[in-house]
Amino acid sequence: MKVQHLAIDGSVVSIEAQADLAAKATAAGWAIVPALMQAHPFTIYPPGHSKVMEESAKHIPGIKILSREEYSLKGGQLRVGEIELPAVTGGTYQLTVGAWEGSSGCLHTSIVGSNRALLVEVFDTVRFSETSRGLAIDSPVVAQPRAPEVIKQVPEMGILRIRPAIPSELERVPKSRGFITNHGELFRLSQDSQDLLFVSASTVVDVKLLPQNQASQVLDAARQIRVEWTPQGVNPN
Repeated sequence: MKVQHLAIDGSVVSIEAQADLAAKATAAGWAIVPALMQAHPFTIYPPGHSKVMEESAKHIPGIKILSREEYSLKGGQLRVGEIELPAVTGGTYQLTVGAWEGSSGCLHTSIVGSNRALLVEVFDTVRFSETSRGLAIDSPVVAQPRAPEVIKQVPEMGILRIRPAIPSELERVPKSRGFITNHGELFRLSQDSQDLLFVSASTVVDVKLLPQNQASQVLDAARQIRVEWTPQGVNPN
């Protein structure tokens, strides 16, 4: 089975494996926002995710929804909410959460404090668009403080966190030779964990095993997997 997902910067992430790849993926990364004059984190979920988040928040102890508003923006609906959360050190703090809903995805971010006007300006000034492949950010996406990533669950392996093989990510790869697979190398980063690191020519992939996974099953699936990260503007195979 082979699938393709869109990264937050419009890059195409291709996954091919003898496994169930039907699950949708989530894309995350940091983009330059003119309204903030700095990079800010965003996440792209499947369409309709804002309602899922809102329903979940209603059932989490300590979270209080203070306000909710909806705006028409850039051909979609921007849902903005102010919430109150318990602080780790005691007391509470406020967060303004925004989610732009389009036909192919849900673009989400938040800012600390109660400031709906600023969050609306964030979505108004950051450039993003929908294509036949999905939703992506057109403003500059940066690799620091965190590289863009695509997160996908593969039942036979676990949770895959896929990032481009850029210098900051390659620094995490052990210098020693890994276990050679059909399309890359596999590493186990700790003797205390069964989690794996898969490295190919274009990707660095963290593989976090699910509780029900057997290490031998995961290894068999990982030997066959192929993951490629193709930058925006380059035609993927």
